[in-house]
Amino acid sequence: MQFRIIVQFAELALKGKNRHRFIRRLRKNIKDKLKILGYEWPVKAIHDRIYVQVPGAEGEAESIDEKTARAVVHELGRLPGIAWLSFVYWLSEQRFGFLGEKPDLLVIHELIERLAQEQYRPESSFAVRVKRRDKRFALKSQDFEQQIATTILKSSDWQQVNLSRPDQTFYVDIASDGVSVHSEKIMGVGGLPVGSTGQVLTLLSGGFDSPVAAWLMAKRGCQTDFIHFTASHRPPEAIEADKIVRTAKIVSESSGFVRLYIVPYTYFDMALMELDLEYDLILFRRFMARVATRLMPDVEAQALVTGDNLGQVASQTLENMESMNKSTEAMILRPLLAYNKHDIIDLSTQLGLFEVCREPHKDCCALISKNPRTKSRADVLEKMEQIYLSDYESLIDDTLNDAQVLTFYFGRWVNQQQVGTEE
Repeated sequence: MQFRIIVQFAELALKGKNRHRFIRRLRKNIKDKLKILGYEWPVKAIHDRIYVQVPGAEGEAESIDEKTARAVVHELGRLPGIAWLSFVYWLSEQRFGFLGEKPDLLVIHELIERLAQEQYRPESSFAVRVKRRDKRFALKSQDFEQQIATTILKSSDWQQVNLSRPDQTFYVDIASDGVSVHSEKIMGVGGLPVGSTGQVLTLLSGGFDSPVAAWLMAKRGCQTDFIHFTASHRPPEAIEADKIVRTAKIVSESSGFVRLYIVPYTYFDMALMELDLEYDLILFRRFMARVATRLMPDVEAQALVTGDNLGQVASQTLENMESMNKSTEAMILRPLLAYNKHDIIDLSTQLGLFEVCREPHKDCCALISKNPRTKSRADVLEKMEQIYLSDYESLIDDTLNDAQVLTFYFGRWVNQQQVGTEE
């Protein structure tokens, strides 16, 4: 017996003529994720799904055990673009000959019997779903469903059949090359495959919001890079333990290729040193937007992303967000704008970000201003910039010249030259 992993697309069926391009991207992401896990398994797209062929069969030297294969299912389930996926038992037509005139179906019944015993839950109901993709199979789907249901009732403690809303479903899929059997569908994150809709650059802070915002954009198919503003550089031997670095690494586990640009805000701070400006925070946010905008062509980003959440803090009022918008011609996306804070926390927990995001961090915005203004006007801020930040372009140049760049690939810290980002 062999194992396979069946992957069902999320929204790709809606993509019309572009559907195949999205499928190719999802297939590539799955292959790349497998490769970083140490597996080069065949990944094929057939009809309405993708399947991963786990190498070998029981007893063969290079066969993969069930525990390992199931762990891979969990890892693949984190990739955007997947509606659901299943670990399946695969019975090849070449070996068993299910499409003959008098097929021996005992192996399927025995497998179902074992799964029924393993999956039994008291007072629960079950159903059997047979999909006969190859009509050469001797039995009709409904007849085979009844046969399998009888086997389950006779050989296990299951007693209740519910065809409309079962607690447990047993699936048998009959194709021209073999039969797959499974008993669970694991929900994926949905959305679109990363890399299918464009490239964005996310302003990464030390809190919960911006990494969750980046992940939401990845779920909509965007490849994301990060830019983080810091008070001082960490030495190379300490940077791996840095909270920001670990945050970017976790996001890359599901989004793939991620670059993290760590830039100092000291030049901006020095320019306004000893000046008690009541708009210093929004001036700083405009500075961050301009620095990020300058970086966009280098990373081929089409938009900036922030973790802004309307009304959450003083800098995130409509007036201050408008002032930030007017500092740049770049499009600024705010996927968390209408989220409640507990929804953001819940998402960070699901993504494995909660523990790292809750660690103490001296956020640059908090250091810049302790009493920020909640309302600002772009014309007033522009006049202040002309007075106090007259050599703005040099300020941006100096900031970017001191940037540190780290590259991650599906959770691994790598050199950019080691990975390919093309389809």
